[in-house]
Amino acid sequence: MKPSFVSRLFSHVSQQSHEARAWLKRYARNPRNVGSILPSSKMLGRAMTSAALRYGARDALFIEAGAGNGAITRVLAQSLAGRNRLVACEFLPSFAQELQRRLPEIEVACCRVQDLPHWQEAGNKTIVSSLPFRSLAKDEARDIGAFLQSELHKNPRSVLVQFTYGLKNPIPLLAADAAVESFRHAMVWRNSPPAAVWVYRLAVR
Repeated sequence: MKPSFVSRLFSHVSQQSHEARAWLKRYARNPRNVGSILPSSKMLGRAMTSAALRYGARDALFIEAGAGNGAITRVLAQSLAGRNRLVACEFLPSFAQELQRRLPEIEVACCRVQDLPHWQEAGNKTIVSSLPFRSLAKDEARDIGAFLQSELHKNPRSVLVQFTYGLKNPIPLLAADAAVESFRHAMVWRNSPPAAVWVYRLAVR
């Protein structure tokens, strides 16, 4: 006998509540690295994926930086199924383990994004980043920004998609780089808090 609509709805709400509680606990323990009191919405995941597919190369290796609980990873994985390789990078072990359990078909790496070995692979990269630049320590944010800047300069077809809360460009180092084009792709109001999706790529000469 199939479960009724009400029972399915209750199960979904219970799962969502469980995920929200788990997220809040991790945020309380490590607010700088988690970055937000609530996980990303499905709408934000769709906007990030839309930007990545629109501006990234068709043969790109997709790298998700700061995958968290997988809210964006799930949308990415569904859109890329059978098309592109996806590697999800998450620094916090609890998030990485949970993500691997929920999405066993995805390659998950638990490390700093700079230490991901996949950067050594040839070819262009489409980087989908949820890293909380606004809440990270200044030195850490600058180091990560410089690393991502170097990756964009390595291959003119590589692209970075980054979301942030607020309207300002979240990566000042890239905003100041005359060789890099940066622009806001979308504003996602159905996210708490509302988020802007930014795109970075080498400027066309």
